[in-house]
Amino acid sequence: MNTLSMNTVSADLEQAASFCRAENIGLEITDFAFPKNLDHELGRSVERHAAVVQGVSPVGSHGPFLDLIVTSMDPDIVEVCRRRHQAALEASHHAGARYYIAHANYSPLIRNPSYRKNFAQRSADFWRCFADWAGAKNMTICLENMWEPSPEVHEDILAKAGHDFLKASFDNGHALIYSELPAAKWIERLGKNLFHCHLHDNMGLQDDHKPVGEGKEDWPSLISALKKWSPDAILVAESDHVEPNKKSLAKLRSLLSETHS
Repeated sequence: MNTLSMNTVSADLEQAASFCRAENIGLEITDFAFPKNLDHELGRSVERHAAVVQGVSPVGSHGPFLDLIVTSMDPDIVEVCRRRHQAALEASHHAGARYYIAHANYSPLIRNPSYRKNFAQRSADFWRCFADWAGAKNMTICLENMWEPSPEVHEDILAKAGHDFLKASFDNGHALIYSELPAAKWIERLGKNLFHCHLHDNMGLQDDHKPVGEGKEDWPSLISALKKWSPDAILVAESDHVEPNKKSLAKLRSLLSETHS
């Protein structure tokens, strides 16, 4: 049965955690996704998060993604990516996170055949050692789609990595903008490798993070696919603030109770 959760920003952390405890749902924190938070009073932030999320389960954490190209041919750039993710993973672990979200950052604008051919292998090589570290801490790393036109990139990375603690994350809002495939097809293809979903809505133009049901997503089909192909995936309402996330959660609960596979 799919587990419900919601994301939160730092300013809403206490309010969001209190709501999640009362509703018996999970919480996904986002502070460690941003460079300024990794560089400024990180220890204090970790202590705050660890204290506030007590009694909430599952707890997830979104890792850094801005400008991080882990498949770069420049080893110095890869080393920066490595340092950023190591810092964020350690912070996430100490804050109580069970899973960690990272963007694959595949660019469909690069049409050189060697790019697509090498991307999955270089990604797998980068993430495998982190998955070893995460697995030892009982954490799972989930690679999220951003600009990818199809789930093939993620399928290839996971196949080449072959690691129990490296899984897929599906963001339906990103797919609405950057993919011609409907969400249900993404979910079908990712299947049991789909550990986690970010769920929100938009009109197919911008990543608006609207509440579920306020955009163009085909929610009944998406939920039916989750029930059939990925019944254990964690479903995170990702509208950034507590009130719109409450709207999304109410809608998701209704869809989960009404939609049949």
